[in-house]
Amino acid sequence: MAHRPALDLELLRTLVHIAEEGSFTRAAERVGRTQSAVTLQVQKLEALVGQPLVTRSKGGPVELTAQGRALVESAHAMLKLNDDALRAASSAEVRATIRLATSPAFADYYLRESLQRFSAAFPNALVEVSEENGCQITSQIRDGAFDLVICSAVYGPRGRPSTEVARLPFKWVTSSAHSQHLRRPLPLSLAPGKCPWLPPWMKDCHWRSAAMLALAHAGMAYEIVASANSLEGLYAPVLAGQVVTVSSAKLPPGLRALGQDEGLPPLPEDVAIIVKSRSAIQPYTDALEEIITATFSPN
Repeated sequence: MAHRPALDLELLRTLVHIAEEGSFTRAAERVGRTQSAVTLQVQKLEALVGQPLVTRSKGGPVELTAQGRALVESAHAMLKLNDDALRAASSAEVRATIRLATSPAFADYYLRESLQRFSAAFPNALVEVSEENGCQITSQIRDGAFDLVICSAVYGPRGRPSTEVARLPFKWVTSSAHSQHLRRPLPLSLAPGKCPWLPPWMKDCHWRSAAMLALAHAGMAYEIVASANSLEGLYAPVLAGQVVTVSSAKLPPGLRALGQDEGLPPLPEDVAIIVKSRSAIQPYTDALEEIITATFSPN
């Protein structure tokens, strides 16, 4: 008997949303993806079934083909069975605690919405969240302290599989009310030079070295006048108008990212990854990973 491919439920869910909304844009908002990602999902589904599923007239709504409408009818039943099975797995008799560790720099991009979506799907599963610097997390996932970790790729445990979630640009950060970025030597607030949690394969903190290397390559004089291990500690002297710093995180009120035309050299990207523990609780950990991946938005 010839092998028949299996339908991907997430692709079917996207097609159902397109049918309901008549729009790729609104369907993308419902599934937490970009419009281009939704387009790729539809193309993948069309390749799987070997039939065109949607048509788009210029300036008009998205419409399903006859094959698309037939598939949506079946998709409703398949998705209901899937959702019912998930609810049964998360019933009062089945309880689990998922241990999630995240770098504070990434938490604002996904954490609140991801936890809300996970709780709705698994009301009796608990997610314990620890916010720690990426370098502090590395050794703990090797020790099995967490089921799931979101950190910078440079801190990911060597030899362990990981999934890239996003690429976030490092930004020069200054006070909205001051112009310390114009001073020379440039006054900086950076992570301490001797971090006790630094992985053995790294010579310096990722954020610290990103700033120092960029300035060195540009031949720009600088001095480190403040240091801290937390975002709040790095931001405090910036808010006070004493220094500038670097960050890939969302910025609080009172701070702003410098533009490319404001005199400081370009910085590299910060790559966010997900790493799962070998002893992660399943299927909850996989479900949480999928939700985080779909929710994570650098915008």
